[in-house]
Amino acid sequence: MVTISNVLLSTDFSDFSLSAADYAITVAKLNDATLHLLHVVEKTPPILAIRSLDLSEDKILKGILSEAQENLEKVVKKLETESGLKVVASVVRGIDYQEIVDYAAGNKVDMIVIATHGRTGLLHTLIGSVAEKVIRYSKVPVLVVTPGEAKS
Repeated sequence: MVTISNVLLSTDFSDFSLSAADYAITVAKLNDATLHLLHVVEKTPPILAIRSLDLSEDKILKGILSEAQENLEKVVKKLETESGLKVVASVVRGIDYQEIVDYAAGNKVDMIVIATHGRTGLLHTLIGSVAEKVIRYSKVPVLVVTPGEAKS
């Protein structure tokens, strides 16, 4: 019998990526599992912002991390209110798919829930590149949700 104690939902805060939340909540509730919410900040800030705004990389990164934390707190509050679940939330910095897979391994996650497409909305042949790489490298099952499937 499969035991699911920890479910990971990865998000970039776009409507596309949050479309998988209903599925993550359902899996967590059905298994009395902990829901984890993860946002990955790019390892390197956009060079264009550094040059055009004449800001240091450190200032740009601090702003990005601060904004990510604020957005994460809003999403956590919404998810907790709607689901009644306690959500464990994290913002990490690095390469998106690697951080998702590493977080899952380091936090005993039993299932990853991810949307096929995030902020860019770019259509790859069948699936977004982050989701594709998470599937490829994950040691745990990955539930991939297409935005059209979401109930919210």
